[in-house]
Amino acid sequence: MKNLLFLFSIIFSLSIFSQENTNSEDLKDAQDTSNFEGSVDSDVTSFSIIENVPIYKGCSKNLDNKAQKECLNKKLNKHIGANFNTKVAAKLDLPDETVVKINVKFIISKTGEIVDIEAETPFPKLEAEAIRVIKLIPKMERPGYFKDAPVSVPYFIPIKFKIANSGFNSSKNMQYPTYRGCEKSVSFEDLKNCTIGKIMDYVKVSINYELADKLFPLDKSTQFEVSFVINEKGKAEDISAKAHKREMAAEAIRVLKRMPKMKAPGSINGKPTKVPVKFLMTIYF
Repeated sequence: MKNLLFLFSIIFSLSIFSQENTNSEDLKDAQDTSNFEGSVDSDVTSFSIIENVPIYKGCSKNLDNKAQKECLNKKLNKHIGANFNTKVAAKLDLPDETVVKINVKFIISKTGEIVDIEAETPFPKLEAEAIRVIKLIPKMERPGYFKDAPVSVPYFIPIKFKIANSGFNSSKNMQYPTYRGCEKSVSFEDLKNCTIGKIMDYVKVSINYELADKLFPLDKSTQFEVSFVINEKGKAEDISAKAHKREMAAEAIRVLKRMPKMKAPGSINGKPTKVPVKFLMTIYF
């Protein structure tokens, strides 16, 4: 049985480009959202300007707005942790230490109900599970208010968790994605190191160094972290990046979206499968 360490975080924002920094190097997030369907209704009011946030069941009505947000955050964390079926993720046969992210978006309506739920992740079964869990959120004690009138409020939740003790990396039937120039016949770890090394080489020759120099005029190097999935066809998807400047993160995403198709996708027992990839790299200019 696989153990899953859940790292839930909730961000009060409509746009996924407004995520808070979460690592020690103060890297900023960016994400390829070209495949995320749906848009938020013009009648909704963002948490950034709302006067009275929705009140979750069990949160005191006497709390100020900031405390209400914190209470709502805490209650949603608890709800997701208690209801998310970890067995769904355990059956995906992902590598040890894989951090899975599910982007979830929904609306808290004028009546306090959860509507228009959307989820995005490379794994359809996890999307369905995330939507199921969000549907279980109880009706708010009170909806959000703006200018003394109830309003619909957009909510974005990135659900993150880490998979451990899966034994995936040691599986003899697991094949890591193969980049051009790498040999499929080598061990899992050697193929993984070759493919990631080739991807990093590709990024180094494709990145816009003039942009980097413009963004960091007093520096000679910068770092960024990228995360993506190599799908069953050997193409990169669900690309996200963190960098010291949002423009640099966006540039890393642009480069990875143009990355050549793998010579062979990852596979389990000979069947193509999605494989998550994540690494931190440094460029010098």
